[in-house]
Amino acid sequence: MSAVLALQCRPARLADAPAYRRYVTECAEDGQPLYQVAQFDPDGWLQSLLDHAEGRNLPSGYLPTTTYFALDGEEIIATLRLRHGDNEATRQWLGHIGYETRPSRRGEGAATVLLRWVQQQVLAAPVLISCGEDNLASRKVITAAGGVLLGRRFHPGDRRWLEMYQLAPGPQSMQQ
Repeated sequence: MSAVLALQCRPARLADAPAYRRYVTECAEDGQPLYQVAQFDPDGWLQSLLDHAEGRNLPSGYLPTTTYFALDGEEIIATLRLRHGDNEATRQWLGHIGYETRPSRRGEGAATVLLRWVQQQVLAAPVLISCGEDNLASRKVITAAGGVLLGRRFHPGDRRWLEMYQLAPGPQSMQQ
């Protein structure tokens, strides 16, 4: 666990493009739908993430969203997206936070470190976070951060049940 504790957590930057390309390739090869799309233009995808953090070029219905990385040296180990604001999707099934871990680094605690960092350094108010009801690893990450189960919701697009949690800011949180 000592390697995980040394992770650097911070917002995504354009200078992360080489590491992001490698991350996207591995996640796409693992079958993660988001990255199967991003693999065709990872540099453009990263630029769109940075634009979305500034509220620019948002697809219809999207909220401004900041992307954070947990890095081990020059390698992205985990990614977390924090949606700012509220809409029907965040309230019903998407939540304000989405995250994943690099497939070859799962089980090392990177998602836990990144979620706690965002909770302590970024969150100013409680947020919603969801996971598939069969995703035991995500459930463990969310509950370790103090997530409180609000109930189950059905995701119509994925045709599966999700668990929705509320996550409060951590004790050292400061407004971004």
